[in-house]
Amino acid sequence: MKLASARIRAALVYLGVTALVTAVVFVSVFFLWYPGPFFAAAGGFDLLKIIVTVDVTLGPIVVLVIYKPGKWGLRFDLVTLAVLQTCALLYGVHVLFEARPAYIAFVKDRFEIARANGFPAGELDKARDYASLPITGPKWVGVRLPTRPDESFKLLVSGLNGVDAQYYPVYYVPYDAVRGEVRAKAQAIELLRKRNPTRVAEIDKAVAATGKPEAAIGFIPLRSGKTDLSVIVDRASGDVLQVSPVKPWGPV
Repeated sequence: MKLASARIRAALVYLGVTALVTAVVFVSVFFLWYPGPFFAAAGGFDLLKIIVTVDVTLGPIVVLVIYKPGKWGLRFDLVTLAVLQTCALLYGVHVLFEARPAYIAFVKDRFEIARANGFPAGELDKARDYASLPITGPKWVGVRLPTRPDESFKLLVSGLNGVDAQYYPVYYVPYDAVRGEVRAKAQAIELLRKRNPTRVAEIDKAVAATGKPEAAIGFIPLRSGKTDLSVIVDRASGDVLQVSPVKPWGPV
């Protein structure tokens, strides 16, 4: 009975420590690299489930099995387990860091996410102002598509291979340079409601949170990969007001 109680206490302590460390790490990841709805849209919760299973669930179970006060080699077992779990946690953080949204680029009539690990080799070096990838959240930029036929063809071929204009920083311009296009392409919020009839209350809440009349705002689709998002913008200034998880596409 005493052994069982000791094992349970040890497992609970281990559970508390691992849960706290995992929570601190992922809260930091959430607010720094994947703000707002980007974490869910990027599939981050799928990786989080795996890490929680390994770090927060399996670890304490192993401790429950191996823990025995006074056991020879117990310290070595616990240290080895902690090291393995730390490696698993660091690997997960590394994957999230490499796949983080670095830039959100306005291209033609929509926003596109450019992930840190998606840029072709050498392309970042061609654009001095955008060579250093942001590490405290994505930066909003615009894209000016090339006008030369050879560059346009090269970009078309690249797009067919899955690497579109947002991954070529040489075409980036400051967001201020595309505000007029953003204002022109903003769509009515009512259209967003029609495309999301089961999320009308959520959309209404987002509109109210902007503090602006509905006629003064609009939305622009944001392609993010797993789940596309809607960017709510100010029709007068082109300012990005918020990013909503409601889908921007679909039949009217």
